[in-house]
Amino acid sequence: MLHGVLDPQPGILAFAIFDDNKLLGKYSLAMHPRDASHLPVFVAEKCAELNLELTGITRWSFGSGPGSFTFLRVVAALGAGWAAANDNIRFRCVPGAIAAAGALKLAENEKAGILYDGRNKEMLCFTIKKVNGVLIPAGEELILTAPAALEYFQKNPMRLAAFPADEAVLKKYLADKVPLEIITPDLSAIAAAPGEFDNDADKMCYIRPAVTTV
Repeated sequence: MLHGVLDPQPGILAFAIFDDNKLLGKYSLAMHPRDASHLPVFVAEKCAELNLELTGITRWSFGSGPGSFTFLRVVAALGAGWAAANDNIRFRCVPGAIAAAGALKLAENEKAGILYDGRNKEMLCFTIKKVNGVLIPAGEELILTAPAALEYFQKNPMRLAAFPADEAVLKKYLADKVPLEIITPDLSAIAAAPGEFDNDADKMCYIRPAVTTV
């Protein structure tokens, strides 16, 4: 059975196609805010390069963040549209942080914090843990200023990883006082993640500061 993975990552869309557990192809597309009109075309073109029909991919896993609100919703909406047009297509949302943690090759019961540039001199942290050989959310979703992050990670040590697009700013915030691994996410970890293909496009991971209007 063909299984497609679309993962919105900082600055890019990562796309992979699997036949059961076998990787057929993986690709990336540079993405800019509010510029996603070429996304369906990109996916269809990559399918054609493998002599596949887009409609032949009947299982989809979408990275659900953390990430850009707009970017995450665009990808989820795309999947909902495909499923609405074809009863054979099923999809699900899986935290994209699992792909980042997959690249770390965690040991059993080891925890990782996947860091993101939260803008406004803040960083976001979404934790993943390996339990019974499976990567799952560890339940911590944090918004930290640079000083708070240093204190938190020194008191709560864990593997820390980030995407290449966020490397410069996060290393500046952490000031080389805690180790940070820069990884290439492993989309096979999303494909292998547990969870039903429930066609629920609302399971997004949003970690955002509170907004107060005056």
